[in-house]
Amino acid sequence: MRVIRPAGLASRIRRRPLILATSMLATGVLGVEMAVMSGGSAVAATGVMASAGAVGIGVGFAWLVRILGPNRRRTAPELLESMLVGAFGDDYTLILAPQLPVREGRRLDGLLVGPAGIRALTVRDWDGTYRVRGRGWTFDAGRRRGWIECRTNPSFDAVRLGEGVMRWATSAGLQNLPVRGAVAFPFRHSRIVLEEPEDEIVTADNVPWWANSIGRVRRLDPASHAAFVAAVMDAAETSTSATLSGAAAGQP
Repeated sequence: MRVIRPAGLASRIRRRPLILATSMLATGVLGVEMAVMSGGSAVAATGVMASAGAVGIGVGFAWLVRILGPNRRRTAPELLESMLVGAFGDDYTLILAPQLPVREGRRLDGLLVGPAGIRALTVRDWDGTYRVRGRGWTFDAGRRRGWIECRTNPSFDAVRLGEGVMRWATSAGLQNLPVRGAVAFPFRHSRIVLEEPEDEIVTADNVPWWANSIGRVRRLDPASHAAFVAAVMDAAETSTSATLSGAAAGQP
């Protein structure tokens, strides 16, 4: 399987806040050093410098944690890659965190493109036991309460994502592509009981079965495959360029 990470094209977007965070941290350290070096000769000035230094260090460190720390935007694509990469051959492409203007449902975490068509993937990290009947989702709340209807419905989210990707592809000049949404549960603490679901649910346990089941019918030819991947990459380039231009325009 070929893995593409167009989100890496947008890594430069984080450069400016990272510079600001490190500058704030450095300024805070400098303020503390100056307060120490003053030796208490001017108590008021020393206190001000020490306070400013402490604030700078605290704010700078908090920004660095927020920028560099783990978040769903990075971990969900990584989980998809580790979950699917061994299940499909070289005729499949996995595009992680595609930068498409799709607003339907939850966020689009990946696109799986291959002979079986295009799958718009969204990741869920749910803890517990869930049951899917058709498009109905329930949660096992224990013996006393039994099965309770879930507040959110991943099947509906996946359907809307698939429809959104299809509309985008049509607007990009790619007609009649076979696009479906699918929900991915990469963690084994997400125990999903599948009772004839209407939509595709991928779990850490059924990946090989799912890969085999969707690959039985060829729905996408190599030319359409290549054209779709190229269009997604073009959209990522456009999104990155627009964001960088906006950031540059906002600089003082």
